[in-house]
Amino acid sequence: MGKAYAPIVHHFLKLAILIGFTAFTAYLTISGDILLFIAPQLTFYVNLAVAGLAVFTAFQLYFSIRSIKQPVILCDCGHGHDHSHSHEPPRSFWKHAVIYSLFMLPLLLGTLLPNQALAGSLAKKKGMTIGGGSVHSASGPADLVQLGGDDSPAIKELFKADKYNRDYAQLGMRLYKQDLIEMKDEWFIEKLQALNTFPANFEGKPIKIKGFIYREAGLQGNQLIIGRMAMTHCIADVSPYGIVAETPDASQYADDSWVTVTGTIGKMEYRGQTVIKITVQSMEPAAAPSVPYVYPDWDFASKLK
Repeated sequence: MGKAYAPIVHHFLKLAILIGFTAFTAYLTISGDILLFIAPQLTFYVNLAVAGLAVFTAFQLYFSIRSIKQPVILCDCGHGHDHSHSHEPPRSFWKHAVIYSLFMLPLLLGTLLPNQALAGSLAKKKGMTIGGGSVHSASGPADLVQLGGDDSPAIKELFKADKYNRDYAQLGMRLYKQDLIEMKDEWFIEKLQALNTFPANFEGKPIKIKGFIYREAGLQGNQLIIGRMAMTHCIADVSPYGIVAETPDASQYADDSWVTVTGTIGKMEYRGQTVIKITVQSMEPAAAPSVPYVYPDWDFASKLK
């Protein structure tokens, strides 16, 4: 490019990149697709970023228009600028191309590739979590604690708890009294943890869950996993959780397809721990939710009171 037009081209390339990032991020926010990448509590910061990008874009538009009329010189070189030499950075064409491509390539990929949630492919890489995480002390069993609430002594006796799983015992007592345990998005992880902390207490209880189908090595022919993906902050920390379901018709359902399952809770041994399973009574195809993630609620215990 001619040296006289180089500053103009650079200004408009910067403007195009800023417009692209601003428009793309705003689209994700307005359409709701941003929730495929971050947890809802972080959307406020994305909105701030969109506003900041819009401000930068406005300034760059001003500099770009001004560059057509006269060079925009942002330097403190101690002399006037009515001479012929340029103050543009002395970079080669290829250096400029590499720098701009670092910004344009992710923008193009984000625009051209479909926005979709991970499912079975992620579970194959990270491994499906069956049974929830440990809530016990690493140093050994802790002393039992007194559970609050107005539940009967008989129910409290079933849910003996230490200080580490006390909150899940409180939630377990609430689930125990329900006619149907529905694994909805809210408190999905917390309910799964409570059920697997006290699996014997829930044998024979009816349960309903919606999720995607996943299979892994070691499952029997009549077994499959009903899974959900849990996100804490962003897509980088997504982890799959699931419950083993048993049905004679397991082979009829494809991996990654979504189903709604109703059945009764049982228990089984899985990799050295006792976990719940579902004996299926009905399994119906279901539409995948637009946002397929569930989110942990770190403050769920305070909401039980």
